Amino acid sequence: MMETEGRSSHPALTDAQTGLPNKLHWDTVFGVIFAAGDRGIPLTLILLEIDHYQDWIPNQEPEDSDLVFASLGQILGATVRQSDLAARTQEGRFSFLLLDCNLAGGRLVADRLDGFLDSARGRWRMGFSMGVAAFSRDMTRPENLAAAAEEALRRGQARGENQIEFYG
Repeated sequence: MMETEGRSSHPALTDAQTGLPNKLHWDTVFGVIFAAGDRGIPLTLILLEIDHYQDWIPNQEPEDSDLVFASLGQILGATVRQSDLAARTQEGRFSFLLLDCNLAGGRLVADRLDGFLDSARGRWRMGFSMGVAAFSRDMTRPENLAAAAEEALRRGQARGENQIEFYG
């Protein structure tokens, strides 16, 4: 199992394929960090999804998909700051919670992620789309921020592969 410096490597909280925090870890931490937005600390959520994941995965040998996800874990984990949370939250989805980061900062991180994923696009014949949303005072629950990022992601994917869309 890959261990990312300074991040949990406990098996119950770590995705075995990527070495990133898993959905349980995400769910445990998301609400706590979301509360920072209520205290005036900027907070941005990026949802990154493998385009057409359900079509891509059946065409992969298990060893190949394990290699892809291990590589993605290294790429994505190294792209964000130590204070941010990068996690694999679904089979073909990664989530990034950026603390002390407004929408403009989220745009920079999304662009950086996009650049790091360029080699993966060609090598593994896969696309990646992102939805980006920043906390606003009318978001009273973590689910509101997640829904905003999800809406942005779906709007982007409706335009095609390899899209970055921003909420608001």
